[in-house]
Amino acid sequence: MAVVMLAAIPLQSFAQATENKKLLKQGTNIIVKTNQICNSSSGSPMFIGIVDADVYDQTGQSVLIQKGTQVKLYAEIKENGAPGKPGKIVINSASTTSVDGKTIPLTASFETQGKGKQGLAWGLGIGTGLVTLVGLCFLFIKGGNAEIPYGTAIPNVIVEGNHTISID
Repeated sequence: MAVVMLAAIPLQSFAQATENKKLLKQGTNIIVKTNQICNSSSGSPMFIGIVDADVYDQTGQSVLIQKGTQVKLYAEIKENGAPGKPGKIVINSASTTSVDGKTIPLTASFETQGKGKQGLAWGLGIGTGLVTLVGLCFLFIKGGNAEIPYGTAIPNVIVEGNHTISID
């Protein structure tokens, strides 16, 4: 009997160790808000957001990503241009950190663009360009800059892949 008990001790340790691991499933939605302004004219392709609500495991009992955790948002930025093309910001990926320090890759789907002035640029450029050559300068009118203000909620941010998170 003593031998059986000694043989069972490592199995108990293994069972306890697996109980502290929780699954963060692929497709889990994460609420993210921007923590700084991103502008298409002076913005960096990476800017910061925060997790706006705790992310729980499937049972709803264990927090896997805490509210307030930093999120790195990666954007493709296109500056505004002539003739009247607006600036554009497209966020397509992000990453954050779980409670055990693992980097969690995220997929995001958010796009914004500035005000287009293509009609104005082409109308004035061609319209006055027929009468005077100076009118062609209107083709150099740029569109508006795209901007994501502070505190903007980024919808459709989800976890890429399944992740095992250790809970203390």
